[in-house]
Amino acid sequence: MTNHTKKATCIRCKCNCLRWVLVTTVLIGLSGCRIWDMAAFQWKNENAKIAWQSEDKNVDKAFVDEAITRTVVPFTMLNDHILVNVTVNKTMPLTFVLDSGAAATVLTETNKTNALKLPTNKPIAIGGSGGGKTPTAYIVHDTHIQLGDFSISDLSVIYAPTSAMPFRSVDETYFDGVLGADFFNCCLVEINQDAKVLIITKPDDSSREHYGIEQWQEIAMTVKSNTPYFTTTLHDGKSSKTVKLMLDTGSTGTLSLFAQNERFALPDKTFAATSTGIKGDSANLVGSLSHFSFGDVTFEHLPTYFRFEGSNSQDGSDGVLGNQVLKRFNTVFDFSEERMWYQPSKRFSSFIGADRSGLRLLPHSQGAIVLDVAKDTGAYAAKILVNSIITDFEGEPVTYANFDKLKMALSHPKRETVPLCWEFKNQKFCNEIQLDSRI
Repeated sequence: MTNHTKKATCIRCKCNCLRWVLVTTVLIGLSGCRIWDMAAFQWKNENAKIAWQSEDKNVDKAFVDEAITRTVVPFTMLNDHILVNVTVNKTMPLTFVLDSGAAATVLTETNKTNALKLPTNKPIAIGGSGGGKTPTAYIVHDTHIQLGDFSISDLSVIYAPTSAMPFRSVDETYFDGVLGADFFNCCLVEINQDAKVLIITKPDDSSREHYGIEQWQEIAMTVKSNTPYFTTTLHDGKSSKTVKLMLDTGSTGTLSLFAQNERFALPDKTFAATSTGIKGDSANLVGSLSHFSFGDVTFEHLPTYFRFEGSNSQDGSDGVLGNQVLKRFNTVFDFSEERMWYQPSKRFSSFIGADRSGLRLLPHSQGAIVLDVAKDTGAYAAKILVNSIITDFEGEPVTYANFDKLKMALSHPKRETVPLCWEFKNQKFCNEIQLDSRI
């Protein structure tokens, strides 16, 4: 349930100079040579070249450089990720996630990126959420990224093989890369959920003027180590608290609170859930948070992850606000002046539900792969096993196009059952999965 109320005031925020330096989340055990590589990585991206290119080849190039400072590209949603088409090194089109929480642009290991034959001679340790070992990725220099009419060239990126991502195989890796701080630092980035388009604009007084109207509300944010945060209030059922949260379009969750220090009171009813990050699994309890505020919007009974193991509390943050909440708004990130504009989208009032099936799923090339099955749930009673592939949902094959529809059905408060078919070790099964509230 949500309530939307207008506020007469808006928060002004400090100006900050435009930054191009990219900093990975964690740098561990670097030798002198690797330290030099990191310095070269940062220096290269300070000098990366930004350009807008017109499709009209008859337009004078000098005019294009002055006039074309805006590009609009469509996006799709998969597993609550924002996916856009990107071209790397002027070759084949690839699919990237738009991730406001990523401190660098990343290429993941897929069948498509393997064809690029990326070098692996400059290793670097990277970090993120999870309780496992710090994985190794690789610095790749002199990369060209094209997004619509917009491009960044001479860019250093991170190549993350499957072992450095929260996937177990290439078949589970459903995106070829991540658009991170490079794009948010250089530009105004509007995510228009209503039109399903991404708008990248040069950050100047003219482009910002568009968002200074009544339909948009402004919220202050700080950008530390190329990562955006904002401060807000919540009520955990016992008391109100002021918290600092990362604004993370790359997170597929609702709200995650770092609960190791017992700062937050737990709801009366919770269920255990595992989440997977770059460094492996994190242990959580999922429950309903009494009140949570985002600007002038209040969410009541928001399904929230209370994380007890595997937190990545950067810059003293208290948690992460994910895309299950952010996608209910049209948003504009302005990293250079440390502020965000937002307005409720058409899907603002749609329900936000916690899983009622007992299944934790991930998109897969053959459907949806089962990562976990919780005991004493409908999925457990139906004898769905870990590593099963959900192949059919309501009589239709499960694909990337309807994966999010499947997840919504498994959490919908008005549904009692969901018909599924799945495969395990070349055997096929079908059953009605019972749904029940778990919080």
